[in-house]
Amino acid sequence: MKQTKMTIISLAAMCVFLFAVVATVFADSKVTLNDFYRPFEISEITPKNMQKWPYYKYTSTHWNEYGLFGTVSILAAKNPAKLTIADTPFDIEQKLRDDRTVAESLTSTQTKGFIVLKDNVILCEFYDNGFTHEQTQLLQSSSKTYAGIITSKLIDAGKIDPDATVDSYLTDFKGSAIGKARVQNVLDMTAGLLPATDYHVPGGEAFMFEIEQGLKPGDPTGHRKAVITARTQNAPGEVYTYNDKNTDLLAMLAEGVTGQPFNKLLSKLFNDFGATSAGSIALTVDGTASPSYGISSTLRDYGLFHQWIAKGKAPKSFYASVKDIDKDLLAKSEKGKGMKAALGTLVTYGSQAWVFPKEKMILSIGSYGQIGLSNLETGISVAFMQDWEDNGVAAKLAENVAVARFVIAQLGAK
Repeated sequence: MKQTKMTIISLAAMCVFLFAVVATVFADSKVTLNDFYRPFEISEITPKNMQKWPYYKYTSTHWNEYGLFGTVSILAAKNPAKLTIADTPFDIEQKLRDDRTVAESLTSTQTKGFIVLKDNVILCEFYDNGFTHEQTQLLQSSSKTYAGIITSKLIDAGKIDPDATVDSYLTDFKGSAIGKARVQNVLDMTAGLLPATDYHVPGGEAFMFEIEQGLKPGDPTGHRKAVITARTQNAPGEVYTYNDKNTDLLAMLAEGVTGQPFNKLLSKLFNDFGATSAGSIALTVDGTASPSYGISSTLRDYGLFHQWIAKGKAPKSFYASVKDIDKDLLAKSEKGKGMKAALGTLVTYGSQAWVFPKEKMILSIGSYGQIGLSNLETGISVAFMQDWEDNGVAAKLAENVAVARFVIAQLGAK
């Protein structure tokens, strides 16, 4: 029990550092659970409030209606995975710590969906907040890992060289700062762009790009133009800086080398991991896809995606990238060093995925609590869909990772 408590404390400290990288805190710090549970009329939802409590509970599951520039479909697999439910599912009434159960932990983090999968067997499944297994949820930045996987597929197929520069594939990027970056820099968030975590700051780097993406109302000037003219603060390969423009650029690269729209490439990926339902991806002001935030998926399919990764079925170049600690720049940064000191292990980033190397865990993390984990040792995937009050809430992420590690440990002991 003492070991469990120490692990949770370390996770909490680590997550403070982690979300200093990923997101800023809401300017309005007075958000309470009263806001979450307040009843509302659908007519109250506007582009300005659609990502706030209580409305986001609804809009996140209806993004086809609320994305300001619309969405386009992602097809279900031609041969969808045949899921079964375990004869004895994992008991969410088990005590996690201090007399708190897993179920109570899920409720306290506004979890609307939670699933644990192995070999297409649902070992645990939980729904709340009116969410069902048939509904899709906007994955926010968890979408980024899908873009990393698609790029890795094209690398494996010889259509993209990770060491080539962006402008060698996209001629309209010649002369731009981002055009000089290698594809691997873009994959690893080391292209030199400005850090973009100021989602709630009018005029901020992330705030303005969300207008181009259809996440916020405003006066867009062009999505592709915004990426081409992206400002940099370092040369490629010098520092880690989180910025959505990296991910949307990967979609442009993928479309450029294949001649296919990104949603079609996503449909092929959904086919690879056996998606049981159709999904969608949000469009930008240009009418092109935005994988930095815009994929909507069912919980089961999100779990299947991470199970596919956990079972070693993702592209070889993806695994090579996430396991390559030498090229990682997150862990070498001051924030990364702080994470290592807090957790006693490395936290790295590669090919649009977060990595806990010692735990052999690959994570996708999205705003408002969309979190997926692939455990490479056990083949188990764990996925959360949630309704947090902000892009990132460090304590709730820490709680989720603690739950996931607890569940994986309990199942591994059987």
